[in-house]
Amino acid sequence: MIKRAWLNSSYSHVREQSVRTLKIAPLALLLSMPGACFAQGWIEYINQAQLFSVNFPRDPEIRDIDYASEYGTIFPARVYSVEEGQSLHSLTVIDFTDGEGRYRELADKTDDANVASLWLYDQRGSIAYEASKFRQRGGSILYDGWHHIDLVEGLQLVITNSDQSSTYAGLYLHAQRLYILEATVPAGAPPQGLFQQSLAFLDEDGNQIRYELTPEGNRTRIR
Repeated sequence: MIKRAWLNSSYSHVREQSVRTLKIAPLALLLSMPGACFAQGWIEYINQAQLFSVNFPRDPEIRDIDYASEYGTIFPARVYSVEEGQSLHSLTVIDFTDGEGRYRELADKTDDANVASLWLYDQRGSIAYEASKFRQRGGSILYDGWHHIDLVEGLQLVITNSDQSSTYAGLYLHAQRLYILEATVPAGAPPQGLFQQSLAFLDEDGNQIRYELTPEGNRTRIR
């Protein structure tokens, strides 16, 4: 794992970040809010093993958890998080790479032929399932819609919670992993859209991946 200093005061970096996401509406909403800025001293945190990079205020704490999927199987997951006062920035990576094997093992124990296909349902439905959990927390949803990063499809939410804190979430499925970004900050804190959209996807050599996308949802790597 590697980290690189990230100087967010650079206008060119912010412009590149905006172009990279190619999702104007939510970004414009966030940048139009008062105090829409990113604190100095953030880092770009790179994790080649889990095929991502993301921006954090500092080195995150890391913990492993068991993730209970929508269809009842436990998958390994890892949480990368930074807590500072009342603010939380986290990325949870849920590893579905052994999903088919786990469900086939379950099918052998239950003699239920349908169980073997649930690995696909778990992965394909994981964004919708996790997004529903954010909605069930309550609060006022300011944005809830389709999004992409480098044409990896996903979903973003912006929620004002009952205590007037704000949650900025992003969910993306890539390389049989679900990436869940969450920034929750107290009332009056600057918007966290640039954290919410800071995720990048890497190949096994550590190179950032970008795609072209067809209307049918097929992706072709262009970088």
